[in-house]
Amino acid sequence: MVSRISHTSEGFKVSELTHLAAQHALGVKISMLPSRTVDTKLFSGKLLSCEIQPGLIVTAGDVIYLTNDSVESESDPAIMCGILLEGEPETMDVVGYGPITRVAHRAALFGYSEPTRFQLSNMKGRRSRSAGFVIRPNFFARFGDEINSDGLAALREFNKVRFRYDILPRSSVLLDLARRSLDHPYDEQLGALFIESNTLSFVIEAAQLLGQERRMIAAIGKRHYDKVMEARDILDASLVSPPKILELTKRVGVNLTTLQANFKVVFGTTIFGYVRTQRLQMARVLLREYHLTVGEVGYRVGFVSPSAFTAAYRRYFGYPPGQDMTRERA
Repeated sequence: MVSRISHTSEGFKVSELTHLAAQHALGVKISMLPSRTVDTKLFSGKLLSCEIQPGLIVTAGDVIYLTNDSVESESDPAIMCGILLEGEPETMDVVGYGPITRVAHRAALFGYSEPTRFQLSNMKGRRSRSAGFVIRPNFFARFGDEINSDGLAALREFNKVRFRYDILPRSSVLLDLARRSLDHPYDEQLGALFIESNTLSFVIEAAQLLGQERRMIAAIGKRHYDKVMEARDILDASLVSPPKILELTKRVGVNLTTLQANFKVVFGTTIFGYVRTQRLQMARVLLREYHLTVGEVGYRVGFVSPSAFTAAYRRYFGYPPGQDMTRERA
C-alpha cells in the first residue's frame, strides 16, 4: 500500500497525519499493550512504554517513588513530550545542561541530537502520574521534505540541536489526551488501536501548538510574545485570585494597551475572557475528578450563584455541568 500526502502552496497539512495513520493501521498486526506493574526498590506502580509506529513511542506511568536514591536514565537522540498530571513539581537534571522543572498540567517538550542522560533525585514518597510520547529521528523520514512549512517541521527542529527545552502553551486537549493514555476502557487489539490513535493525536496537537507559537512570534515579535506568556503564567498560577490588569501590566513590564492587544492576538480573547475560560476548565476537573456538587464547584471558580455557573458552563461546553458529573460516575 502506498500512502500519499498532498502538498499545496500553503504547505503540508498536519491533520493529514491522521489519514496516514489510518492507512498504516490497516496493514499492521496489532498486539496487546498492557500497562506493566512494577515494584522495585526505586518506585512502584504502573508503566506503559511501547513503540506503536516506527520511531513513535507512547509513554505513561503512575508511580510512587520509594527512595531518595537517584533515578538515572540515558536516551539516544529523540524528542520527548510529557505532561505531569498529578504530583508535586519535578526537577530533573539534564547532565551537562542543568536542571529543568516539570509542573502539573503543563506539557514539557525537549529534544536532543546526541545521547543524553537524565537524573531524578529526592523523590521519596512522591507520586508521579504522567503521559506523553517519544519520537526518534526515523519517525520523520516517511514525510521527506513535505513537512518543511508545517508545524511538524517545528517539532522536528527539536531533534536538530544538542539540547532544547520548551513549555508548550496550555492546552485542555493535551490534558485530555494524556489522561486517556492512562485511563481508557479498551483492552487487547481495540486498546492497542486506541493508544496508537490517541498518541498520534497527542503528536498532532503538540505540533499545532508549536506552529501556532511560531506564527505568533512572527506576528508580534519574540519579546512581546514572551511578555504575553509571562502574563499567562501569572494568571495560571493565581486563577482563584488573579491580579488586577493594571497590576499584571506592572509585573510583566508592558503598558496596558500593548498587553491587552497582544494577549488577544495570541489567545483570541481578552485577559478577562482567558481567566473565565480557565476557571471553567478548572470546574470540569473538579466535577469529573473530585465529584463536588455543581453549586460548590461554581462557588470555587468564582460564580455568585449555581444558575450563573450552569449557564456559563453550558455556553462554553455545550451541556450543563451536571452531565459531566453523571458521565464520570458512569
